[in-house]
Amino acid sequence: MEKHKIIVGYDFQDLSNAALKQAYSLADFVSSGILLVLVINDDLLTLSDVFKNEHSDNMKKKITDAMQREISSRLEKVARDASAESGVQVDYVIETGKIYEQLLSIAKENRARFILMGRTSKESDKGQFGSNAMHVVQKATCPVITIPNVDCKACFQNIVLPIDLTKQTREEVFNAISFGTFFDATIHLVSVIMGGVSARKSRIYTKMQGMKKMIEENGVRCTEMLFRKTHLAIHEVVLDYAKEIQANALMIMTHQEISTSDKYIGAVANQIIKESSIPVISLTSAAAMHKQSEKTRYWFSKLFATSKKDG
Repeated sequence: MEKHKIIVGYDFQDLSNAALKQAYSLADFVSSGILLVLVINDDLLTLSDVFKNEHSDNMKKKITDAMQREISSRLEKVARDASAESGVQVDYVIETGKIYEQLLSIAKENRARFILMGRTSKESDKGQFGSNAMHVVQKATCPVITIPNVDCKACFQNIVLPIDLTKQTREEVFNAISFGTFFDATIHLVSVIMGGVSARKSRIYTKMQGMKKMIEENGVRCTEMLFRKTHLAIHEVVLDYAKEIQANALMIMTHQEISTSDKYIGAVANQIIKESSIPVISLTSAAAMHKQSEKTRYWFSKLFATSKKDG
């Protein structure tokens, strides 16, 4: 089985099918296959229509050979149909245990390019991927895309990228350029000024202008929006802006230190993921998706030189 798969958390529910649909264009993006990961646990036994004819709770809690075969047969059909629909090789694995532990383990084993999973809670929706999604986002070393509802369109044409003053600029720029180039997307930079300094004299404005220039120099459309702090929480400002411009994805950095009021993205990342009505692409500093273009490498070399000079 080839490595560098796109991992899709799967449980036969509509939301995991939506995540699978989202994976089609991403598989083309990074030239890889898709691997469906189904984890058998009590949640799956309760939710899945595989067990609708099982009237005994005791039977549901005991995985029999017949149940394993039924799950495997149905999952094989899902993979086969998805391969035919997408033109991408779709494989599957079945594991038992904790969902997030298995997803992270399989992603590491396969040097995954992305992990896709539904973002639900048992209180609000059917599905296995409530708190599990947050565990995966926090610990994954590849980008994680959380799908909040079945109506999300499988496209990445208007991407909102909130920025702050932490040092992960190169990862943000690289991923924005990568998505923008492949999907012919527009990247919408957004940030919030926390203090009383004028917008054009703020450090975040300077950083935003530098990122915008690098993105545009790589042939990707880019806009900027700088808000001043109001009574609204910062994640609400970001989500309202995404709704206003009809964005179809959010891209955020998640593993960042929070030591000053300027460094806000890490502090609100969980709220953005939990409350967003569009897919959220969560990035870590370890995330790398595909080979950089010659022009991208050129801009990164300039960025790194500037960063070293600034100390």
